[in-house]
Amino acid sequence: MKTREKIIDTALQLFNEQGTKAVSTNHIAAHAGISPGNLYYHFRNKEDIIRAIFEHMDAYGVEQYRRILNTYQPGTVEALEQTFIMIQEYNWRYRFFKRELTSLIMNDPLLKKRFHATNRQMQDMIRFTIDGGIAIGSIKPMNTATKEHFVNAIWLIALFWLNFLELGGEDVNETTLRRGNDVLRTVLCQYLTDDTCE
Repeated sequence: MKTREKIIDTALQLFNEQGTKAVSTNHIAAHAGISPGNLYYHFRNKEDIIRAIFEHMDAYGVEQYRRILNTYQPGTVEALEQTFIMIQEYNWRYRFFKRELTSLIMNDPLLKKRFHATNRQMQDMIRFTIDGGIAIGSIKPMNTATKEHFVNAIWLIALFWLNFLELGGEDVNETTLRRGNDVLRTVLCQYLTDDTCE
């Protein structure tokens, strides 16, 4: 593994375990088995490392979404549910970022700009799936305003389900992460054309 990737992987592990405030660049270097100077050759500071992790997050999310589209027909309930599962697994993989989302992006203008672009991209993916569902008849037609509310509702559940579990004192595991699909289906039901909700 290249040194840069080792730094990113080590930082991700430490941030997930301890949070970003408790972890310094010296901690990351020590755990990665390199000198602080070697770390600074690749990254100027901790914020630079967090931005690099976010770039990894972004690329990983897009790759996983493409895999879903290659397996499930866009617009089907299965595609939406698999996308939700993927997002929750993604959220757990990068859980420090989910836990500290607001403070991280509010304290770093560059990261904030990058996150906003990804946020729009994720909502575009949901919108694409809904449009596909309307096209194949699995989702009822809706006006533009209703569709945007629908996109927002799905994205809110997907984005904050992990936070909901942790704040409620629940264990985060495969069962509780996937329970979010039941919540998602409840939101979906009023817009589905089949009788799977009855």
